[in-house]
Amino acid sequence: MKKLLMYKPLKYVLYTLMLLFVFTSCDEDETSTHSGIIELLATASTDKTVADGGEVKFIDLSLGVKNRVWTFPNGDPAVSEVPEVDVIFQEEGEVIVTLEVEFIDGTKETTQFPITVFPELIADFTPSQTKIKVGETVTFTDTSIGNPTSWFWEFEGGTPATSTEQNPTVTFNVNKPVTVLLTVIRALDESEAMIEKTDLVQVGPVELMYNGSFEDGLVTDFQTWAGVGFPLNLVSGGANGTGYAVYYDHADYGAAEIMSRDKPADKMITVENGKSYTVSVYLKADEASVLQISWFQLGNNPLSPWDYSSVWGTNGQVLTTEWQKVSFVANIPNDGKVRGNSYPNFSIGKVDGSATINTKVYMDEFSIKIVE
Repeated sequence: MKKLLMYKPLKYVLYTLMLLFVFTSCDEDETSTHSGIIELLATASTDKTVADGGEVKFIDLSLGVKNRVWTFPNGDPAVSEVPEVDVIFQEEGEVIVTLEVEFIDGTKETTQFPITVFPELIADFTPSQTKIKVGETVTFTDTSIGNPTSWFWEFEGGTPATSTEQNPTVTFNVNKPVTVLLTVIRALDESEAMIEKTDLVQVGPVELMYNGSFEDGLVTDFQTWAGVGFPLNLVSGGANGTGYAVYYDHADYGAAEIMSRDKPADKMITVENGKSYTVSVYLKADEASVLQISWFQLGNNPLSPWDYSSVWGTNGQVLTTEWQKVSFVANIPNDGKVRGNSYPNFSIGKVDGSATINTKVYMDEFSIKIVE
């Protein structure tokens, strides 16, 4: 039978005294003396948990125990013989924990604890688009893992600003990148998970870049140079949950330059004199802290005659293994020059100047956007 200590404290005090008396007695028959003071008493701290989550505590409070064996299917540990044990269950599903007790009179008794092991709850979502004009809408699709039952969204600059729908549609009326936060809850075990995606949706005027996000599955409109050209390769999984990015192998380049230049006439970018533009790109590397931005610029190359008329940006930012946004504002001088084929251009070099670093550099979400 399954009984809890808290319900009969006086009884257990008496049992303890009886045990002390029994174990100090030498002359009586062991079986007849102990037959009245054995009882199966065990408990579990909960009947639900999360796979690879928190520990469940099992306690055997039985009286007159000679041996015990706990069995924990898919548990860590899988078996135990101690009275108190903390267990982590590694796989989701219904689990039956068994305790078999052998008493000092030779009898045995078994009890079971049904435990529901839920999958880990992981919050995630994807937007229908990541670049929109002011006043346009985005639908956010919940892709969380673990069967959440409720959702709470927060949208920077959005209408509505919050939502409890699973897949809300939001209008943005700001001219800036916006952050979206999602919290999900699973009512069955009260698990909660949260994810925040910073600068997820770029809201503002139409971008000047043609293929800065690579979402057409092509690597076009970019050139590379490190003494000679080198390839940019398409890869799944871009910044901010987009489908694609590009990468190159740094492969011992002293500095590697990436630019969008020399495009056909129908793809040339024209920036206006006296205006300001935000130039940005998301970058990461397979190894952290070994590469940095040597320089970043908004260049100009009208092909004939060659005239760079460049505006230089920040430098020295160190790459990490996580996507980070690198940007600067290019203030175009009102100097009468024609800037009919402008392009972003940056170079990545080694932080410590060492001769050999072989790591992949990833790039996504390249943009040139007018500051209004």
